[in-house]
Amino acid sequence: MAELPAGSPIETPRVYSASLSDPWRPWIARAVAVMIAAMLFYLALTIWSGLDRLVIALSRFSIASHLPPIIGLVLLGWFLRALRWHYYVRYLRWPVPIRASLLAFLASFALTATPGKAGELVKAGLLRARFGVAIAEAAGVLLVERLGDLLAVLVLAMGGLSLLTSAWLTFLICLIAVGGITVFVTSERIHRSLFIRLGNIPRLNNVAGKFLRLFETGRSLLQPRPFIVSLSIGMVAWACEALALYVIFQGFRLQLPLLTTFSIYGVSTLIGALSALPGGVGGVETTMLLLLTVSGVESGAAVPPVVLFRFSTLWLVSLLGFVFMGVWWLAVEHNWVGLRELLGRERNR
Repeated sequence: MAELPAGSPIETPRVYSASLSDPWRPWIARAVAVMIAAMLFYLALTIWSGLDRLVIALSRFSIASHLPPIIGLVLLGWFLRALRWHYYVRYLRWPVPIRASLLAFLASFALTATPGKAGELVKAGLLRARFGVAIAEAAGVLLVERLGDLLAVLVLAMGGLSLLTSAWLTFLICLIAVGGITVFVTSERIHRSLFIRLGNIPRLNNVAGKFLRLFETGRSLLQPRPFIVSLSIGMVAWACEALALYVIFQGFRLQLPLLTTFSIYGVSTLIGALSALPGGVGGVETTMLLLLTVSGVESGAAVPPVVLFRFSTLWLVSLLGFVFMGVWWLAVEHNWVGLRELLGRERNR
């Protein structure tokens, strides 16, 4: 485990009462608005593809044989990413028990349909309010999570890029971006000198200090051991979603090779991330439809599997996130999560 640096940002644990008037309440409203807008977008796609084609496609899809493995793969990938989050929590030695750590991570997906997934910072807010974890440190973990996710998706997309030559430019842009950010974060001499200079400006002193703490956390998590562990978990987690897409294609009798499916998934996910649209809505779907058309799938037949995939990943997980958010509020209100540990530490101080 990494040693906590002097002046650790972990503050004295405190327990706050949960209230829906907390700062992330506006994010909940935005996420719900995005979900409604996405439903209208999917309805428009369905009408465009033709209701008769939709009926034919659905008649070919066996819910009993295909839906359980699809949902199972999606939830497995989600749980693996939650375990990766807790690995970071343990590595940084935050005073957070595993139940609270996983619950905060799962609850944050209620706000995944926000620009750049910024709403996922809610897990930082939950742990800050309950366990005194600094927001800047949690944001550093979120930065490393996003870098690891991008790299994992890039690796998954590589196998079939030769079949999708139009996707090479997106791949190279993302690879250069990930490499550049990683070098900046891991080079203490570069980022520390920059933020120290910014800190000399009175109005930027506080902000520069928070960013320095964020990048210091990121640098510690990009050391070889935590980087390899987290990247391995991330690759398996995202591969689960890519396999779910493959099962969906098979269910709709789209005979696409596994490597091509992985590339379609990877490139679409990258475009969605680069678009910074809430949940990648619009970017992911449009890219996936275009790549399916390039792969020889008729445009009308491509809509049902794309819509089902997005419902099985983004929207299912978002809805479950709201469930876990409710569980968190109940847990905080009734002191179910971590209170015994907190009280024990306070008595020992």
